[in-house]
Amino acid sequence: DADLPVPRRMVELAKQHRLLLHAHSDVEAIERLFGQWPEARILWAHSGFARPEQVREMLRKHKNLWSDLAFRSDQASGGKVSPDWRAAFTEFPDRFLLGTDTYVPERWHYIGEHAAWSRAWLADLPQDLAERIAFKNGDALLGSLKP
Repeated sequence: DADLPVPRRMVELAKQHRLLLHAHSDVEAIERLFGQWPEARILWAHSGFARPEQVREMLRKHKNLWSDLAFRSDQASGGKVSPDWRAAFTEFPDRFLLGTDTYVPERWHYIGEHAAWSRAWLADLPQDLAERIAFKNGDALLGSLKP
């Protein structure tokens, strides 16, 4: 629960030190985090496993929310980006970040396979948009955190 003492303290520390929050949370918890600190900068892990339209709604509502695509596979099939995700990527070209999730050591064995799969669906997007999702958005977001 985002309102418990430990998450509240994390938000306080992020605010005090101008840190990015990387939240492994659903829509409700993201809303609660922004309720605690409306100016928070949040990288939403796995886009909360929310449907693309829910992700779009959240990005419309919160200008300081970015969505990572780690450990998701619903954005594409057979190298083709789904229409719902294409609409989300097009509407918010600067707010999505490609990622992977190696939450257990054995996941490291799949990084090459994941990279190939990601390159395939990114190739289905306009080059500029694909580059933004692949690395430019991450560079911009993390670069903005410099003191």
